[in-house]
Amino acid sequence: MRKIEKRSIKMKTTQAATLSIIVLVTALISGSAYAMSCGGTAHTHSAQEMAEKYFSQMDANGDELVSEAEFKASAMTKFVQRFVALKPNAAGFVEKKAFLKMFVEAHSTDKPEA
Repeated sequence: MRKIEKRSIKMKTTQAATLSIIVLVTALISGSAYAMSCGGTAHTHSAQEMAEKYFSQMDANGDELVSEAEFKASAMTKFVQRFVALKPNAAGFVEKKAFLKMFVEAHSTDKPEA
């Protein structure tokens, strides 16, 4: 029973760390993205739009999957140090749908209170 409890705690810690990394990435990127986009006018982009943009920057061949090689060749490595933080699937690819979902959840304005 202890093994299962430890595994559950480890999974929760890993999920929290992944969400923290995504929040940090957004904070780091959003300043430069704001300064360089849309003529610097005051406006915001939705989390969905931002997630789409970041994913497309990593997905060099446009197949909606990001390989570790694509990740390493992208500017995202400046903000996310390890590919595994993006939760690749069993085949070793980050799927667009999963990335968008994780990113949007991490940047939801309707966060539950702790």
